[in-house]
Order: sequence, then C-alpha cells, then structure tokens
Amino acid sequence: MGEIRVPKLNNNDSEYTLLEWLAEDGAPVRRDDPLVTLETSKTVDELVSEQDGVLTQLVRTGATCTPGQLIARVGPVPAARPQPDGEPEPEPEPVPEAGGPIVTAPARALLDELGLDPALVAGLEVKVVRRTDVERLAAEISTGGGQTRALSNHQRAVGRTVTRSHQTIPAGYTAIKVDVTPALATARTLTRRLRRLVGLPDLLIAAVARLHADFPMFFAELVDDRTVRIPDQPRVGVTIDMGTGLYVPVIRDRLTVPDIAERLAEFRRLAQHGGFGEEHLTGGNIVVTLHHDADIIMAVPIVFPGQACAVALTSPQPEGERTVAAIGLAYDHRLVNGREVVLFLQALKETLERPPEGL
Repeated sequence: MGEIRVPKLNNNDSEYTLLEWLAEDGAPVRRDDPLVTLETSKTVDELVSEQDGVLTQLVRTGATCTPGQLIARVGPVPAARPQPDGEPEPEPEPVPEAGGPIVTAPARALLDELGLDPALVAGLEVKVVRRTDVERLAAEISTGGGQTRALSNHQRAVGRTVTRSHQTIPAGYTAIKVDVTPALATARTLTRRLRRLVGLPDLLIAAVARLHADFPMFFAELVDDRTVRIPDQPRVGVTIDMGTGLYVPVIRDRLTVPDIAERLAEFRRLAQHGGFGEEHLTGGNIVVTLHHDADIIMAVPIVFPGQACAVALTSPQPEGERTVAAIGLAYDHRLVNGREVVLFLQALKETLERPPEGL
C-alpha cells in the first residue's frame, strides 16, 4: 500500500490548499500518473503516484493540508467492511452539488440552528464552507452590511508570511536618499546599446549582490540564538506584481546588469501568465522590493522569515537639477546593527551615484 503524503513544498508556508484531485476516488492509477494539485503562496504543485494501484482519497478538495499529512493511498481495491446485523451503513460524507461548494458538518449545523437557507452559501466564493463562513454570512444578514469577499489562497498565504515575520523578527528600518541621476543615465545608455530595457531596479539588484562579500551577515540565516548560516553566494529575491498577485522570484549569483534585466523581463512574463514554479521562487537570502508609483516616497518592507534583510526602492523623484530616490533597509536586529546598516546603505549609494564599469 503506497501512501501519498504532502511534501514540504517551500519554507514560507506551514500549510497548503488541496486544489484539485486529478484522479477519481477508487480509480485505477499507474506509476507517475498525476494524482492531485496543491496550492502554495507561490505556485501550484502536482503530486504523482509512485506505484500502480487504486486511489483512495482521504482529504477533500479545498481542504487545508500540512507537510507530512497523509492525503491518499494507492493500493489494491479496498474490500467493503461488513456491517453487523442491524447496524445501518454509515452515512456518506456530503458532496457538493454541481458547481457548488463543500459544506462542512459544523457549517451545516449552524445553518440549521440559525434557520438560514443552505443555498445562501453558494455566493460566498469559497470552495469549502466552514462554520466561520456561516457566522460571517449571518452577521452580514443581521446588520445589512456590505458584501463580503473571500481572500484568495495566495493572499491568505501572503498574510501568514507577513504575520509570522511581525511575530518572530525584531525588525529595524533605516532609509537613505540617493542621487540616482548617474544610475538612470547608465540605464539609458545600456538600453540603447543592448536594445533591451534596462532600469534602476536592475542596477540596484546588481549592487546588492556585489555587497555579499563585504556584508555577509545581511545575507545570513539565523539557525538558533547562537548560530547563523552564511551563504556562499547572493540570491536576491525581487517583488513582482503584475496585478495577478505578489511573487518574489529569485535571481541567483552575481549576474551582470544586462543578465538581470533579461531575467526580470522573464519574471514579468511568468507573473502575467501564472508560470512560476518552485525553482523560480525558492532559495532567496535577501529581497529587493520595488515600489514604482510616482507618489511613493517611503516603503517599509517585511523581512522574510529565514532571511536577514529586505531592501526597498521607491520611485525616483525630481529634486532641482537631479533625480533622487529613497532606498530603505528593513533588517533583523538579532543579526544586524544600525552602524552596519548605515555602511551597507552608503555602499549602495556610492555604487549608484558612481556606477562602475561592468556593473
């Protein structure tokens, strides 16, 4: 009998959503057949069968799963369990009507208790209706309030990451004003020469990666109260949001600015079409967050759990005859102190104000 257990899919999530069964319960499957898809905060992953047999589903579509949880078995056809004389067959678990959500037993009980029409839950835009969903629906009906909208699985996972960051990381924040006029001129020159769009974010990501050797603690991972792990290479995550959700794909190693520009263009295409995989989104050891709106003058990013720092870049602003931008650093105060933060930011400032050849 083969067991299908939820693997550890990434380091940011402690739970995932069972999105869809790709094989019917009780259906014969073969080795390497796709069985189920799981949604994380970053991507959708597919689990396959490791042997021939018959699939027995143990978890419903839309359920929350945790790493290591048993969600199915693949083995011989299960024999029907005989029932003692006079004992009725167990009532089957409820299944959703066509196109409708699954309603959990506590949710059904509360619907009955409150005298609410079960058809009302069809408008909740969730795959699984829980007791808390019914409570929210009842509150809306009783108060005549506005519409409710369920958060997407992706956004709920983002929320869990933010909450864990605030709960576990004693973060500090410092920002510095940078004259980015020279960096923008360099970006324009590269754009004309390469016939590929190069921008200030590309130069900043390259500058951050170059500081790995001089500021290794800014890329470190806290192992315990006494120990940190220093990575041998910079792996810079960068925020990408094309209106389909926030993603943080990772640029590995010290790439040149043209290479980074090409990689970011690829990331933007993947964000538009939902093509990110785990290989794009895992392994980062520092993050650069991009805030493009012209009215944003400061942004305070979160420090991702397992990392030490996050760099924020705001939109360039005209200031007299020059153009300036604020570059901020949120940092885990257990790993990095204020003096080192100032030196790190000053090093970024010097690089962008005097872009070196071959950056």
